Amino acid sequence: MGDTSQFDQVDDFCDALACILKPPVAGNLRKLRYYTQRYGLLHGLCSLLGRRSTRFWGLVGPIVTRGYLRRWLASSGPHVVNLGGGNVLSDRWLAADVDPRSDIFVDITRPLPFPNASLDVVYSEETIEHVDEYQGQTMLRECFRILRPGGTLRITTPSFDYLSSQALQDVQKVRQLNAIFYEHGHRFIYTEHALLSALKDTGFSGILKSTYRDPKSKYGVFDSHPARFPHAAPEWSQYWEADKPPAVA
Repeated sequence: MGDTSQFDQVDDFCDALACILKPPVAGNLRKLRYYTQRYGLLHGLCSLLGRRSTRFWGLVGPIVTRGYLRRWLASSGPHVVNLGGGNVLSDRWLAADVDPRSDIFVDITRPLPFPNASLDVVYSEETIEHVDEYQGQTMLRECFRILRPGGTLRITTPSFDYLSSQALQDVQKVRQLNAIFYEHGHRFIYTEHALLSALKDTGFSGILKSTYRDPKSKYGVFDSHPARFPHAAPEWSQYWEADKPPAVA
């Protein structure tokens, strides 16, 4: 998928969990030291305070994370953004989320703070279901805009098809289906046809259905949600990759 000549082979990527950075889990001073070393004092301090007040982080996050974003964009590529990545930090990508533990503040319901055609890969794991259908379409259009021609979007989200088919066969699975709809802050659950259609309507090409940690994909190794949340089996989700056509500027 896409122009991947500048990337190493899949075997050279670290395992999805092994490459996730492990910030301190306890002690405000340890956390402040870690985030200050990674981002700078102001960004690190505001990030720490933002965990106590989402309102505060919503006001200052977009401002204090701009410097880190500028430095990251100016660095040598490839430029991979984990959109909606929360606290899943890695030197392989830029974690972009409203979560103060992410690298930069990004609200996927708003225009994304990246220049046109500036990214090689947008990876979005279990994120689009947290916004409504209209906002999800806007997010896909923004992903298309910020990808370079030939760039790739890898997206995963719960599969309405799989979960509903299981619920029809097993009454116990009905609880899982309802949890997907009414828990975890979910707003819109896609059938595979609905997400495929949304990707096509956005302008993506070369759309392929993938699998969890797909060995045929250079980016499937990034998948980690089922490993981080054992209750969410890999087959609960659908996995897609799509390219921005090379001719599109």
